Formats: sequence, structure tokens, C-alpha cells
Amino acid sequence: MKDTQQIKTAIISCYDKQGLNEFASELAMTIPDIRIYSSGGTYRQIQEAAKGKVTEIAAYTGFPEMPSGLVKTLHPKVHAGILADKNDAKQAEYLKQNGIETFDMVIVNLYPFEKAVAEGADMEEARKNIDIGGVSLIEAAAKNFKRVTVVCDAKDYGRVMEEIKKGGVSGKTRLELAKKAFKYLAQYLKAVSSYFEAAK
Repeated sequence: MKDTQQIKTAIISCYDKQGLNEFASELAMTIPDIRIYSSGGTYRQIQEAAKGKVTEIAAYTGFPEMPSGLVKTLHPKVHAGILADKNDAKQAEYLKQNGIETFDMVIVNLYPFEKAVAEGADMEEARKNIDIGGVSLIEAAAKNFKRVTVVCDAKDYGRVMEEIKKGGVSGKTRLELAKKAFKYLAQYLKAVSSYFEAAK
């Protein structure tokens, strides 16, 4: 993987917002024409830091968030934009016909299932902390690492930003971040599975 991908669009949807304002601010300053899409609490968190360059996902999809934030990012205009192969003529035409933006970077981390369980959450509380939309975003972005940068750990913000400032994220880094993302998902889903295996 030698190719470098410029970042012009990003989806940001994080439960853990550590370092997020700083990262969003740097994105906005480094990439003057960047388009950031975000949901719920993340949108409210980074709106000021992103210098007004963030659009709420509900406004983009035209579909309001479900109450309690239960469904926010599960929409074809989101996932098609992550998964699309822009070099495929039929896919490119589909995107154009349906007004779908393609996304170059996905910054997501998940609901704190393990933390909730460790703190003694009952079944109902544990169930509420199972992330659906975030898991889907990370999996889609990691699958399409050939053109999409997936970031699920705040510790990688600095590394990614350094590459963006040099012109784009390298193929080597995108692959490494995809591997990390799949491992993150595996550990997360294993924790959920283990909890349910022990449930009575």
C-alpha cells in the first residue's frame, strides 16, 4: 500500500470525546474546504471547534435521529459513501443520482460496554451500552481502507494529523489503522458475547 489519500470529508461520531475538539479544530484549520459530518452529542461538542465546517448527519440524510439516539448513522447515504469504490463507473453514477457524499475518513469509538458491565450494570443497562451504528461505521471504513482512513483511538489523532499536513494519509497507515479497528471490534464484540454467555 503505497498510495496517499487526501482527506476532504470526514464522519466523526465518538462516545469518548477525549482530544476531539483539538483534532476537529486542526482539521478545520489544515483543510480549509473540509466537510465534516457528525451526529448527536459529537456534533454539539465539535461545532465550535470545527469553525462551522460540521454538518449534522440528520441534516445530510434528511432523516431525523431516533429518540434516545438509538439510530443516527445507519443510512444508505452514510454507508454507501464509506463503502463506495469511486473508480467503479456504476457505483459512481449511483452516488451521483442519489446525492451521496463519499467519505475519506471515519473517526468513531464505541459505547463503553465493558466499563458499564464492570461497574455492575444490570442486563437492561448493559444492553443499552451495546453499540450498533458505531460498529457498522468502523467495520465499513476498515473494509474500505484502500481509500478510507478509520480512526478508533484518540492516540492516533496526532499521527493522522501529521500525515494530513504532509498531503494525505499513506496506504501503510490506512492498513495499520484498519487492522487496529478490526481488533477493536473483535474485542468489543467478544466482551458482549461473554456477558451474554454468562447471563441467566
